[in-house]
Amino acid sequence: MALMAEPSEVSLKRRFLNLRTLLSFALALGFLVFLLFRLDVDLSATWARMKGINPFLYLLAFLVYYASFPLRAWRWRLLLANVGYEASRLPTVRRLTSIFIINFFANCILYARLGDAYRAYLLKEDTGASFPRALGTVVAERVLDLVTVLLLLIISGVGLWRQGGIFLSVLAIGVGVVALGVLLLGAMGRFGLAFSRFLPLRLRSLYLPFQEGTLGSFRQLLPVGLQGLGIWLLETGRFYLVALALGVHPSPFLLLFAAQAVALLVAIPFTPAGLGLVEAGVAGVLMTALPREEAWSVALVDRTISYLSLIVVGLVFFALRQMSRARSRSG
Repeated sequence: MALMAEPSEVSLKRRFLNLRTLLSFALALGFLVFLLFRLDVDLSATWARMKGINPFLYLLAFLVYYASFPLRAWRWRLLLANVGYEASRLPTVRRLTSIFIINFFANCILYARLGDAYRAYLLKEDTGASFPRALGTVVAERVLDLVTVLLLLIISGVGLWRQGGIFLSVLAIGVGVVALGVLLLGAMGRFGLAFSRFLPLRLRSLYLPFQEGTLGSFRQLLPVGLQGLGIWLLETGRFYLVALALGVHPSPFLLLFAAQAVALLVAIPFTPAGLGLVEAGVAGVLMTALPREEAWSVALVDRTISYLSLIVVGLVFFALRQMSRARSRSG
């Protein structure tokens, strides 16, 4: 319930310098270095392949990735409209895109995906929207994403089924995560109101709009679902272009599977944006068909876009927002 508390002021700097955040970074980087040496990866050969990257295809992968943000913003705007926010009072898709990039930036520097809650806070800051209700739409969005990822995992698994091993393990994790999310949503719909009667008055006033925002988001599922499919196809396109840029040509099913594995691993809230887990998991999937150095080069280069670039681009968007708000206050 702590994340549902109505925040008055949130400082990313204070949360970034939090001991838990710094420890999560240290554990993630330590785990990544341990794996690289434990698996006896030839770092010089990996670096040589990374240096030989095709810059045009790499830039195209970068652009494809950032093209997903306006689509994410458009989908969130529809989810907010589903729970009763008037379209005329909501920020534009352009403004919500900026908020989304800051959300992903915050996830890259904070533990436990706190950037998702920060996105709801930014909407409250801009429009006065209810923070718990906005947070509910974010939770619903995450469930919809996991369902789409599971669908793509199943499609890619058709071509990889006989290989078993890590593919069945990742697929089982995907099924388990989605099943848990659906069960929790079902329990919220069936028992949520009864549960709220046992909460203290203050918590009840936060929980009820959160429940309304979560369950109310599941309207107009066809357009929302198509938008989600478009988002994850763009994510897969980025991953495919990164592989091509490095001169790696594995099975399309393997690339589709690996791209969805990224999404599942990023969702695990142990480290900032899945740092350490994502690189190791993706390399592990790719090593079933590729040499270690090729697999690790794809995993590491892909993260320069989906992790490192977000820190740079997100910091720019965050700084511009802070300067804009400072001018507004001084004005």
